[in-house]
Amino acid sequence: MGLVSRQVEAERTGVMRRESIIRYIVPVMMLAMVISCESIDNKGRSIGADDIPDQEFTDFTTVESDSGVVKWVLSAPVARVYNASKLLVTDDPRIEFYNEDGSLASVLIAEKGEYNQVTHDLTALGSVVVTSAEGYKLETESLVWVETVEEIHTEDFVRFTKGEDVLTGYGFQSDPNLENVEIFRDVKVFLRDQEGFVDEEVRKETEEREGSKDE
Repeated sequence: MGLVSRQVEAERTGVMRRESIIRYIVPVMMLAMVISCESIDNKGRSIGADDIPDQEFTDFTTVESDSGVVKWVLSAPVARVYNASKLLVTDDPRIEFYNEDGSLASVLIAEKGEYNQVTHDLTALGSVVVTSAEGYKLETESLVWVETVEEIHTEDFVRFTKGEDVLTGYGFQSDPNLENVEIFRDVKVFLRDQEGFVDEEVRKETEEREGSKDE
């Protein structure tokens, strides 16, 4: 697998719809591996405000593939390369994840993105939203695609919506289809009624969480 560091046109046609059952699992034990948005040593590090990029691109697109099979496509209006940190940093990234059969798995958008050229991990930061081909939605403030296990992870607060159900909590991992979902702590489940009661309850839950952070 490798990074194609030039602009490419990626056209994917068709989304294979299929029946799916999602698992909500609250494990007793914490994750053995803690995913961090900052890497160290020769694996790359997060970019500081004073760092100057070695290269900068506009209308950027890059593809990650394995044996000719596209795994994801990253596009962004602006991308910057930092050789010392081994990072490619993007503004307003859009990441399309694909299944092995070439069908679209999900789409991620965020305010900022980082691609680690050593580990091939992706980090999304700020107003992260992932929408699957089945219509499931994940909302959080940071998310990491871990290349070695091909999963998305976060330790932040998450809101996960599937149909009429909304789950909130802290800590999350899943495949990019948002089918095999795990939320790790402080999990709450809200069931939507015809008057949209769940929206008000989730709003209160979010406001209480933000208020506790400010204290």
